[in-house]
Amino acid sequence: MTAEIFDWERAHEAAKAQRQQGAVHQATLPSGVTAWVIGDHADALAALTDERLSKDSTGIHRILGAQLRRAGEAPELSRMFGSSSILFMDNPRHDELRRRVSKVFTLRRVQLLRPDIETLVSRMLEDLPRNRPVDVIEHLAFPLPLVVICELLGVPLDERHQFRDWTTALMEDVPDRVLPASRDMEDYFDKLIFAKRASSDDGLLSALVELADHGELSVDEVMDMVFLLFVAGHETATNLIGNGVYHLLADPQRWQLLGQRPELVPGAVEEILRFDSPVRMATYRWTREPVQYGGVVIPADEIVLVSLLSAGRDPQRYPDADNFNVRRNATHLSFGRGIHYCLGAPLARMEAEVAFTAVTREFPNARLAAGIDHLRHNPSVIMNGFSALPAILGGR
Repeated sequence: MTAEIFDWERAHEAAKAQRQQGAVHQATLPSGVTAWVIGDHADALAALTDERLSKDSTGIHRILGAQLRRAGEAPELSRMFGSSSILFMDNPRHDELRRRVSKVFTLRRVQLLRPDIETLVSRMLEDLPRNRPVDVIEHLAFPLPLVVICELLGVPLDERHQFRDWTTALMEDVPDRVLPASRDMEDYFDKLIFAKRASSDDGLLSALVELADHGELSVDEVMDMVFLLFVAGHETATNLIGNGVYHLLADPQRWQLLGQRPELVPGAVEEILRFDSPVRMATYRWTREPVQYGGVVIPADEIVLVSLLSAGRDPQRYPDADNFNVRRNATHLSFGRGIHYCLGAPLARMEAEVAFTAVTREFPNARLAAGIDHLRHNPSVIMNGFSALPAILGGR
């Protein structure tokens, strides 16, 4: 298999073609790295919880570094692959760190944000033009999660403008874009952590710094957690909202149904997550030993990617898998499974539910201003989302 599966504009068609050929394929990523991609639902579910597929950062750095050197690229990886990141460690260290972080990143802290998120969405919609195209990504899907995560962490309002370029670059697969953005963002958060230590507030970052001051987290663990919460959490929610608005507007009856029946919105969010996952591939794993999936033996010390996008359309798991049905109330793998289940899943769901409830209610006659052939996705191996989504909202 070549890079067809990374055709951003035909991702579902490519995934379907690959599933028909087999559950597991070897692929070359745009960076030149070679990985094994698991695409059917049953094997994807098994892989996400398989302890033989490690997420330990030492192995990731070793294997990716060697591959990048062979491809003629710099072996340096971004801070997203930090050695103290909860995303790239195995048990027992993972569970210990997650328990400590969960002391401050609680479900209650997230739930308390809902009134503020509802107010924020209302203000954003109030300012949007009605009868000319408006980019839903630029004016809703991107700024909503950005403002929320900045409020949650305690990032000053006047310092938020620079984050769009940073987070977009970090999700791409081009070292010349990724590494400078990573360094700039790390430098910014290093200064912010210092400021929070000198003058704390009630934000999550101050709470993480306090854990570090009490010896429960290292400075590197705080930095890597901030990177994970900010970049991964923010990008996931942006794509969830953008993909959802597209698929709901693709059939005006769906859009109007949710506007009239807001109790259907939570189920519709789960269907969006299944049908067009905001995360294309689960982040890198590597084989500690030879493993077999779909009748294919993957050797030791190989990179493995689990295609959440492909698993969500697997007809062996979902009847009528290519049909978007807001009443399906689907289960899915878009937030992962097992010990690495997404820490920010409740927040992403809440943001999407609030956004869809408000925009379908306020603009029942909204319509897309461009067809799928004129839309473009961000070029990312990991994330799956539109770079822009023009729509005409119409009258209230």
